[in-house]
Amino acid sequence: MKFRDFLKENIVRLDGGMGTLLQAGALAKLGGAYLEQVQNDVSATYVNTVTSTDGNVYGFPVAPNTWFMYYNKALVGDADLTSMESILEKGIVAFELKNSWYLPSFFFAAGGTLFGETGTDAAAGVNFGGEIGVNATNAVLDLLANPNFKVDGDGFGNAGLKDGTVAAYFSGSWDYAGLYEALGENLGAVAAPTVMMNGAPAQLKAYAGSKAVGVNPNAKNMKAAMQFAAFLASADSQLLRFQLRNITPAVTALAENPEVAASIVAVAESNTMAYASVAQPTIAEMNPVWGPVGTFGTNLADGTVTRENVQEMVDLLDGQLNGG
Repeated sequence: MKFRDFLKENIVRLDGGMGTLLQAGALAKLGGAYLEQVQNDVSATYVNTVTSTDGNVYGFPVAPNTWFMYYNKALVGDADLTSMESILEKGIVAFELKNSWYLPSFFFAAGGTLFGETGTDAAAGVNFGGEIGVNATNAVLDLLANPNFKVDGDGFGNAGLKDGTVAAYFSGSWDYAGLYEALGENLGAVAAPTVMMNGAPAQLKAYAGSKAVGVNPNAKNMKAAMQFAAFLASADSQLLRFQLRNITPAVTALAENPEVAASIVAVAESNTMAYASVAQPTIAEMNPVWGPVGTFGTNLADGTVTRENVQEMVDLLDGQLNGG
């Protein structure tokens, strides 16, 4: 069998779609030494990204899948980085408010949850309503009232950071090469800051997902397939991938590697996963969440959500997310 055919028939990529793959019976659960590898090599945050509702683990994390804040060091100092309000005093901050991958960070900062604490309890539903939703929404409205807070979209934040008109914006590792080419050593990257919410600073939290590999349960040679997937997720493989392609490793111990520790993106992603994130649910019940959240963000951006109708709009969102 050709190597390409072996990969196609045996190895499965898990980039956020584990629930759908499990429904299709397309993933083998891990056990024995393979399960121990995952549990020993990566943090609980990563383990949650490949754990299903049955408590079983179905993949080997190989890299983080999250977002963080890029900023221009010439405009924003180290002392300002932990507070959205402080950064806004230094210049324009662009945020993808209409994007349902970014907007939930405000609800998480307010204490909201998606399908329980680990994102695997479908019966727990989405807890973005009530006081949590009102506090999150009011915090966004406060930011929108600041002329330095801009709704990102169509590359506005990326282009602005490059030409010096934007102080900070939120994105991921995929934007690093172009930004570094434009800003050089003036480019910085850190986990998302806090935002004032109900009179106190609250930590914005990005989705924590992982790029992972799994195994086809119908693999003709299950042992070989598992061994290869485990090899792809090994510390040696992840370090080599970082050295060749600048992909941040998921293996906890590699954060201490001098090369990894010198990467602003690797440090920002690792810190985000450690303290400024919430596990992105992988269950199929997550699929209907994206649309209503994105619409809510659009309604915030275009002024449909106002101070006067916050409770009404939050109740509407809650009903859409929980079948009400």
